Amino acid sequence: MLAVVFSITVMILTKQLVMAVDQCPDLQFKSPFQPGESCEGIYSKNLETRDQPGYYWILSREYCGMSYTGSSCEDIYTKYPETHDKSGYYRISNNDWAYCNMTTKTDPDEYYIPQCGSGQWRRIAYINISAGNECPGGWRAATQSGVSFCRVASDNSYSCSSAHFSTNGTSYQKVCGRARGYQKGAPWGFYGRSGVETIDGVYATGLSLTHGSPRQHIWTFVAGYSEVDNDACPCAGGKWPSPSFVGNNYYCESGTVNTPIVSTYYFSDSLWDGTGCSKQSNCCDNPNQPWFHRQLYQPTQDDIEARICTYGAFNKRSTLIDHFELYIQ
Repeated sequence: MLAVVFSITVMILTKQLVMAVDQCPDLQFKSPFQPGESCEGIYSKNLETRDQPGYYWILSREYCGMSYTGSSCEDIYTKYPETHDKSGYYRISNNDWAYCNMTTKTDPDEYYIPQCGSGQWRRIAYINISAGNECPGGWRAATQSGVSFCRVASDNSYSCSSAHFSTNGTSYQKVCGRARGYQKGAPWGFYGRSGVETIDGVYATGLSLTHGSPRQHIWTFVAGYSEVDNDACPCAGGKWPSPSFVGNNYYCESGTVNTPIVSTYYFSDSLWDGTGCSKQSNCCDNPNQPWFHRQLYQPTQDDIEARICTYGAFNKRSTLIDHFELYIQ
């Protein structure tokens, strides 16, 4: 009897939800798909959406300009008058996605990123390996189990591979962006053991962002051993803290709650996206994730260096990067 009552209740609530959506045609509301998805993800995984621009439920209600594309936000704004009052995410040059403020025209290189704060942001890096982009600089391209990514170039221990992103002489004091990675093997998070780690060395398994010479820290994306171990991220109760030059300017996450297995690829839980942290972990508490936002101590025109680093041999403990974007203001 309880099962019958529950089934009837679900049917009633479902019908009420459908009626509520039908009564709001101005929303052009589409199917919710997977919570935490993106316009880009929905577009790539659901062919039926590619000619259906409209509002989709992601982390919140967002406009996805599925069938509109151009060389810049301004180009889309000019070619498609029907987009003028629909600020949201649009395809740039068919592969890249950017947030476009369609209430005003924008410079082709300027973007409105709500997660980064007010004003226009200049994009200096956008890498989406799943969309066919190439690995930049010294990063090495690889594919495993159908997943393509960038990795450290060397198979040896204690190595880093750099990619430099030019600001073209633009003065900036704020940096914003996001990265998505995966765990391979048993990374040690912040190394921390000797107490003499420097910004020029391998102080974390993951991706570090710096500017200038000598290097000055911006942000670090760290891969933790697991979420229930001494080598876990500090936010998950790990023993080893971040170096003083990093402070709290980092995201750290593990791809597994169990003891990791060397040589194993953990693709089921992507890193630094603000989801998939266990109940024992505080690593997903920052509401801004997957985006980071950092204000520097003073304005600079320095190019930005992104280094993928690993302590052990690639086969034992490493980090794989498949999405990375960077903006300055």
